[in-house]
Amino acid sequence: MDDLNRLTEQVALLAPIVAAYVGIAKEFQVPSRYNHLLSLAVATVFVLVPASTQQTLTTISVIGLTASGLYHFTKKRNHNT
Repeated sequence: MDDLNRLTEQVALLAPIVAAYVGIAKEFQVPSRYNHLLSLAVATVFVLVPASTQQTLTTISVIGLTASGLYHFTKKRNHNT
């Protein structure tokens, strides 16, 4: 059960990061037909690297994407507020 909780936490953290990187690719006019492939490639990098490297990449991504404003806009918003 702990593995499932850890996996859920990782997905919740990495999904907006992957979406932000796809958003960056869109800004560079990468054809939209490659969005799914790019998502899989970015996710693969995060999942297959060693845990310490994954932590470092995640930290760098969150800081860099937040500073550029991209991470904030990919997170789901509550429409009730």
